[in-house]
Amino acid sequence: MSGFKFNFSNSERGDENNMKDTNDLPKHWLECAQVFPDNEDKILVRDMFKECEINTLQVKNIIIKHFLTVDVFNVLRTSDSDSTKDLSVLCADCNHSDLQAAVYEGGLKIWECTYDLVNYIAETELELEEKHVLDLGCGAGLIGLICLENGASCVFQDYNIEVLQYITIPNIILNNEEYVKKCRFYSGDWQYFSETIKDQKKFDYIFTSETIYNTENYSKLHDVFERLLNEDGEIYLAAKSHYFGVGGGITLFKEYISKRNIFQATSCWKHSEGVTREILRLQFLKHKKEDH
Repeated sequence: MSGFKFNFSNSERGDENNMKDTNDLPKHWLECAQVFPDNEDKILVRDMFKECEINTLQVKNIIIKHFLTVDVFNVLRTSDSDSTKDLSVLCADCNHSDLQAAVYEGGLKIWECTYDLVNYIAETELELEEKHVLDLGCGAGLIGLICLENGASCVFQDYNIEVLQYITIPNIILNNEEYVKKCRFYSGDWQYFSETIKDQKKFDYIFTSETIYNTENYSKLHDVFERLLNEDGEIYLAAKSHYFGVGGGITLFKEYISKRNIFQATSCWKHSEGVTREILRLQFLKHKKEDH
C-alpha cells in the first residue's frame, strides 16, 4: 500500500500525526441521509468480506467482533464493482491523508480514544438497559456495539455513507443480526443531521470519540448536543489534548463549552503519557435544564 497514510497498525489505533489541515479548501458539506440495512448487507458480510480478518475486543465479560479495517479498505480498493470505485475513502487515499474536510472524515479507522471510551463504559458500568443512545461519528461502531450489548437502542451517525455501509452495519451484523432492529443509521454533516432528527426522541447518552480535531465544527457539534440530548442526559466525549496539523483538542473544546455556557464539562478519565487523552462528561447546566 505504498503512499497510503491511514497508518493501520496491528492494533488499528489512529495516529493524529497523519491528519492534514484542509480548512483552507472550499467545502460542500454532505446533507443528512438515513441508511436502511437490508439483505444485501448480510450478503456483503458473507461474500465480499469473506477474506477479511475478524478482530475481537474483550471488555470485561463482553466480546465485540469487528472486521480488520485495513482488510476492508483493501476489499474496497480492489473491487470491480461500480458502486465502490468513487468512494470518498479512496479519494482520501489518493490525497495521502487521513482526513479531507467535507469529503472524508476518518471513519474507516479505529482511533485510539475509541478504545478508551469503550473501556470506560464497561468499567464504570453505566446503566444502559433500555436507554436511547447516539454513537456520533461512529466509524466501526464499537461504542454503539457495547451499548447494544448492554441493552440499549442506538443511533449510529457518521459523515460518510460508505462508512456506515461497509464498516458500521457489517460489524453489527457480524456480532448479532438482531441488533439491527434496535438501530438507526444516518450519514452527513452534523448540522443537517441534528436538523433532521431534532423532533425525534432525545438521547439518554451521547457518545463521541476523536471528533473535536477541527475547531470550525465546534458550533455544529455543540448544536447536536444541545438539540438532541435529554435534559437529564449525559454526553461522554473522548479526545486528545491536541491534534497536530488541524489545531483542535480537549483544551480548546473546554474553552468553547465554557463560553457557550450551556453545558458543564467534567473530566472523568485521563491518560497523561505521551499525548494526553481524556474523557469529558457533559451535562446541561441547571439553569439551562429549566429552558428545555
